[in-house]
Amino acid sequence: MNEYRLTVNGDRYFVDTDDDLAAWKTSVADAVQQGGGFINVTNSAGFLTTLLITPNSTITLQRVRSPRPEPWTQLLAEEAVTYEDF
Repeated sequence: MNEYRLTVNGDRYFVDTDDDLAAWKTSVADAVQQGGGFINVTNSAGFLTTLLITPNSTITLQRVRSPRPEPWTQLLAEEAVTYEDF
């Protein structure tokens, strides 16, 4: 799962991308064009936050985590040291 950092007027929120990212961006743009509106953001812990977006809002969206393998899979992929190496 990708995780993004959403910054709205200096306040940071971490959101996952289980939702359709393109539809979410459209809802933000619609809120701005209508002179203001509420959008829902669900963070990676599952908590829902409702944000008021206005034409004066400063919004950035930055990907902070990409899908990655589980830690043990990553360890298996690396070169393992065996007793023969000693």
